[in-house]
Amino acid sequence: PLGPQKGAARGREGPPVSVVAMQELQAELKQAKEKWAKEIELSKAEKGAPGYPFPVSCTRYVPRPESAAAWDFDELPVRLVVQDADVSAGAVSVEVAPYFPGELPSKIEKAVEAEWKRLLAKKKKPEGQLWMVDAIFVWIETKFGELLRLMPEYVDCYVGCDDMGASMRRYTLVGPAPVEEEEEEEEIDEEEQARRAEEYLERERARLEAEIEEKFRNDEEKRRLALAGIALDGEKARQLSKKELAELNKSRKERSGHRWRKTASKTHKPTKEEEDKNKKDKKK
Repeated sequence: PLGPQKGAARGREGPPVSVVAMQELQAELKQAKEKWAKEIELSKAEKGAPGYPFPVSCTRYVPRPESAAAWDFDELPVRLVVQDADVSAGAVSVEVAPYFPGELPSKIEKAVEAEWKRLLAKKKKPEGQLWMVDAIFVWIETKFGELLRLMPEYVDCYVGCDDMGASMRRYTLVGPAPVEEEEEEEEIDEEEQARRAEEYLERERARLEAEIEEKFRNDEEKRRLALAGIALDGEKARQLSKKELAELNKSRKERSGHRWRKTASKTHKPTKEEEDKNKKDKKK
C-alpha cells in the first residue's frame, strides 16, 4: 500500500507518492462528478495562492434517500475538504451547510469527519479509492436520517402526507437558529491583520524585485535607461484595499472553497394556511 509523504523524493520506479496521491484524488473527484452530476460541486484554491491547488473541496448535495422519506429535508449538503496531498497525514475536514438549527451542523461535521478519517486509515482499500470519496458520500446518504437525529432535542414530528397524499408521521427539526458563521470564525486581532498585510507586502516586494531583475538583466540596458532618466526601482508595492484585506483574513470556511447554494429545505411544520392551500390544490 502507498504511504504518501509530502515532498518525498522521486523514486526510481515512478513519481513521488504525493504526486500519485494527487492524481488519485483528481480521478476520484472526476468519478464523483460523473456519478452524481449536478449534486457535485468542485473547487480549489486560486492559482498563485499559498499551497495551490489546496485546499481542494468536493461538495455533494446528498439527496434524501427512500429510507428517510419521512423527513422534511430534501437534501443534506456536505463538503469534503482536502488540505494536503499527503493522505496519511489525515489533513482533511468536513463542512455542512448552515441550513439546520443550533449546533446540529457542527455535530454532523464531526460525525462525518470521524468516519472519513476511519476510512482513510484503512490499510486495505478498494482499487482507485485512496481518498475514499465515493465511500464517505455513500455512507452519508445511508445515514441521512441518523445524522439529522444527532441532537434528539431538535427532532419534532407531526401527521402529514407522503408523496402520494397518504397520511403519515413526518419528522422535522425545531430549535435555535443555525449558529452564525461569524461566531465560528477565529478572531483576528489587529496585530495578526498587520502581520498578514506585511507578509503580502513582502511577497509583492519580492515579486517586483524579481521582475526588475529579469527586465534589466542586461547591464548595458540599465545604464541606457538611467541616462534617459528612467528610474530603476520599478513600481512600489501598493497599499491593500479593503477588499484585498478581506481576502487575506478569510474565515476557515471561506478559505476551504466556495459558498453554499442559496437553497434550504423546509424546516417547519405546515401552517394552517399551507394545509388549506394543499387541500385546494389536490381538489383541482
